[in-house]
Amino acid sequence: MEIYTSEEQQVEAIKRFWNQYGKAILGGVVIGLASLYGWRYYQAEQRASAEALSNSYVQLIEQQGNDAEWLAQAQRFIGEQGSSNYAIFAALLSAKEAVNAGDLASASNHLNWAQQNSKDVNIKAIAQIRLARVQRELGELAAALATINQSMPESFATQQAELKGDILQASGDLPAAKAAYQQALAQAGSNTQLLQIKLDELAHISAAN
Repeated sequence: MEIYTSEEQQVEAIKRFWNQYGKAILGGVVIGLASLYGWRYYQAEQRASAEALSNSYVQLIEQQGNDAEWLAQAQRFIGEQGSSNYAIFAALLSAKEAVNAGDLASASNHLNWAQQNSKDVNIKAIAQIRLARVQRELGELAAALATINQSMPESFATQQAELKGDILQASGDLPAAKAAYQQALAQAGSNTQLLQIKLDELAHISAAN
């Protein structure tokens, strides 16, 4: 390493170093600061956007109802938010209010959209179960059976099997319905009274293998 014998030599060395590397160092500092403040600005914008979205959803919930105006407002919210979780929740709410209003076709559309767009397997399963129930009420038994037969987390196994039994019973396939009820009863941890009643009603039927 070079050893300096005077302050003048040190100053000259510093000047030479700065002339050679100063612009690069200054440019790096500027870029670093710009990146830092740019990232902070981006994070602030993201937080502000998330808060605005949350507030919009809260307002939607507070105004919740099954009248045409609210349903239209909810539909606009869903359209603006794409497939975000807030949009999925809004679709589930819209389906509930559509059912309350007697508009099962709209409820079916909302639930079908929710189960197709949700990335959360549990929310997806909730949408599927509700959709299958609406389809059963609409008399769309083949569609309801296809919906309920889709893959779901194990925690929904009892509901899935019981609803499958309801759909099969409505379609007249009593042996298969009884088998589904038996499966649901075997998986149920509690609240089995209604399931047992459904099975007792089919006591004279031989369950499908």
